[in-house]
Amino acid sequence: MMMSLVAAGLVACLQGEGAGRDGAGTAGAPGNAPRAGAAARPEEIAKAAFDARRAEVRFPRGRIVAAEIADTPQRVALGYMYRTEVGDGEGMIFVFPRPDVHSFYMKNTLVPLDMIWMDESFSVLHIQPSAPPCRADPCATYGPPRKAAYVLEVRGGMAVREGLKVGDRLGVVFPGGEGGGR
Repeated sequence: MMMSLVAAGLVACLQGEGAGRDGAGTAGAPGNAPRAGAAARPEEIAKAAFDARRAEVRFPRGRIVAAEIADTPQRVALGYMYRTEVGDGEGMIFVFPRPDVHSFYMKNTLVPLDMIWMDESFSVLHIQPSAPPCRADPCATYGPPRKAAYVLEVRGGMAVREGLKVGDRLGVVFPGGEGGGR
C-alpha cells in the first residue's frame, strides 16, 4: 500500500525513535511525514500482499472490504507502494501501537487512495479522498490534527461512493474475532 505511512520515520516511531521529514522531530507530528529509504523489489511486494493477514471492514452502508493488516514496521513502511491496482473489495488497515497524529504521503504509490483515520473505537476522524500518487518530491502529506489509532486505505473514490463521513463508525474484525464488531 504504497509508501503511504511515510515509512522510515514511522518505522523509527514504531521502534521507539522519532525521525521527521527532515530527519529531525517526531514521526507522526503534523507536517513531519517520515520517508523511506531503499525501494522494495517487486517480488517482496507480491509476497507481502500474499502473506498478509486480513481484517474484515464493514462500511455503514454494508460494503465489506478485505483489508491487509499493516501492523509491523515492514508492512507499515511498504504499505501500498508500487502496487498497480487496488480492487473495490480491497484495502489496507494500519494498526499503530498507540494513538498519535499519523501523517501519510503517496510517494511510490501508483494509484489514488482514500485514507480514513479512525480512533480506538473505529469512528472516522478524518477522510482524505482520492489522494493522488506523488510523482516528484516534495510529496504532500495528509492527516488529521487529532490522534488516530488506525488508518484504512481503500481505492480512491470509495469513501464518497459509500457516503462515508466524519463521525461514522466502521465495523472492523481482525483474525480471531478481535476488533470493533459489525
